[in-house]
Amino acid sequence: MKKLSGVIILLMLLFTACGIEKEKEKEKEIEKLEYKGATNNYKYNLVIPQILNVQSEDISYFNLSLQENARLIIDELLESTGEIKPSVPYEAEMSYEVKENDFGITSIVVKRYTYTGGAHGNTTLETYNLLDKDLKLINFESFFNDNAQSYFEMKINDAIENKERVKNINGEEVIFFENPEVNIKNAVIYFEGDSVKFVFPLYDLAPYSSGMPVFKFSKDEIKKYMK
Repeated sequence: MKKLSGVIILLMLLFTACGIEKEKEKEKEIEKLEYKGATNNYKYNLVIPQILNVQSEDISYFNLSLQENARLIIDELLESTGEIKPSVPYEAEMSYEVKENDFGITSIVVKRYTYTGGAHGNTTLETYNLLDKDLKLINFESFFNDNAQSYFEMKINDAIENKERVKNINGEEVIFFENPEVNIKNAVIYFEGDSVKFVFPLYDLAPYSSGMPVFKFSKDEIKKYMK
């Protein structure tokens, strides 16, 4: 009878532990935080992600740095229109996407657009990649080994030289500069499906009209370069 009671208690503890683990998995939420404002001189609509219900030093950094970035954008917008009245209102937008993937990583892409006069505005991407198992942010150096940089740069150079069809973040074909200098550290990285993607900024490898080029590598292809 004592043995039976012990087994029952053990099973109850196991089920309780499983229940707690499942609850933990459900606890992590990504919620949007919005900042909106408009006058005759400017308008802004900033939507940023905030990770809730789980805590780590990197998550605190992520949440606070995005809030600070949004405040800085607003401050710069107000300051730049404080003494002038632009013919076209200045503008700032932020949005984000969470990319589903098979790497056990929460991959978040933050897109920023600003217009402060001139022929066109400027678009930039920031990416944040958080390991689900320990809630730590990763970057190129912490995820890939020492041989990865030369491999990726070689493959990207080959794609450009061979005039392979490369698309930008909007799905449009990219026309590259002649003999661009590829530095993988200039790109942002995110994970989607079973692939890792590198996005290069405007003007880095191609003219403004070609947008931001995206280079994709499958999980199988990069396994030997992962730490």
